[in-house]
Amino acid sequence: MSRRLARSPSALAPSRRALLRAVGAAALVPLAACGPIAVGGPEEYTPPPPGIDDLCRADLLELLDRALAGTEQVQASGAADPVLSSTLAALAAALPVQRRALMTGAEIEKEQQAEDDPQPGQTSAPPPGEVPEDVAGLVSVLVELRDLAAAAARQISGSLARPVLAVAAHTAWASTRLESSAASGHLTPSPAAEELVPQREVPAADPPSVGAESDYHTTIERAQLEEWYAGYLHEVLAARVDGAGRQQHLDLAALHRKRAEELGAVAEEDGAPVVARQAVYAVPGGTLDDQSAAALPTQLAQGLMVDHIALAGAAPFERRPLPIAAALQEAEQLASLVDRMDPLPSLEVPDPPAAVG
Repeated sequence: MSRRLARSPSALAPSRRALLRAVGAAALVPLAACGPIAVGGPEEYTPPPPGIDDLCRADLLELLDRALAGTEQVQASGAADPVLSSTLAALAAALPVQRRALMTGAEIEKEQQAEDDPQPGQTSAPPPGEVPEDVAGLVSVLVELRDLAAAAARQISGSLARPVLAVAAHTAWASTRLESSAASGHLTPSPAAEELVPQREVPAADPPSVGAESDYHTTIERAQLEEWYAGYLHEVLAARVDGAGRQQHLDLAALHRKRAEELGAVAEEDGAPVVARQAVYAVPGGTLDDQSAAALPTQLAQGLMVDHIALAGAAPFERRPLPIAAALQEAEQLASLVDRMDPLPSLEVPDPPAAVG
């Protein structure tokens, strides 16, 4: 037996002091890597920076608060014009719904708790800054909200882009009606597709997401079909009238066919179904009487607005400008056709939970 193996067990075993030193040294390694922490407590939590979805939501919620406060202010001053009065009433009903739709569940719950169980000494939230006091000021805020929502829909996640664009469409409708009722002769058009470019930096820590390719292909196929159909029907309507009404229908027919061609070119590039133009389409009911012909422009504009809102929510980021601009244009078209619009066109809005007590 060698001298190494012949040593006693006590000589081979490390001392208790050496073991404690080794354990202490090992324990310091992960602590140094994690940063300073309190002995016996968890590491201090640092929340991640907000992503582009949250940044855009915060800006939109601030503008929605200003628009709601301004609407209430203008309503309180009284409105003799019936178009102005009905539009203000529609805004007063829609803005809280839109605001709630853009809030997270945690934000809604926190706000509800503060209302149901206010803390001692708690006061109501201060009014948002720069509340508009007249129609012109309210229109200015609504146009700002419309353009911000349109720009946000270009960059944010697809699941959020759809309600945000629905807010923009409703705002485009309302601002157009208010400017028309003011009889100023000036209408602020919504941004064109080429103007909808990325405007803010996307945080690398939390990039936005897009939906499934199958949803995109389905929605772009439907949008092509409906644009071709609208172009044909406006041509049919043009044949029934003379003068300025005829030219308006011909202009709309050309617009819809141009959109259909642009959507078809995009679909071909992206491997989606391409819808060809047909020579003839069936008219609703087989024939158009005066009543159905009068209702057709509204039905077409409403359907196309919904289709383009859905397409913007499903499309890749670089394909969104066309449906965003189209949805806003159809909403503006509806301003002279309907006196009300759903708060979030194309989306079902659940009723808020009933108050307890």
